[in-house]
Amino acid sequence: MKTTFKVVEIINIAALMFLLFGGYGLPFTGALQVLAAILFVLIFPKNKLIYIYFTLVILFFLIWDRQSMDWLFALPITLIFFLTFIIYNQKKKL
Repeated sequence: MKTTFKVVEIINIAALMFLLFGGYGLPFTGALQVLAAILFVLIFPKNKLIYIYFTLVILFFLIWDRQSMDWLFALPITLIFFLTFIIYNQKKKL
């Protein structure tokens, strides 16, 4: 379990590094963070925050019309930091 959690942490850090590329790095960041979240939910299926994260991800893709990212751009940024919070909040409990 601890090794898988370490993998989740490394994937999350790699995802955060893609933020250095600005808007071009967001798709890679999102893909890596969804992968990290899937692994996280397999390790900690009783964590309620991760289900809120998945709900917000699904909501984002339902609302996104693939043309404008005006106010909707704030949701992926929020999701990035929310998943990071979930991961490191769980690390304190280990």
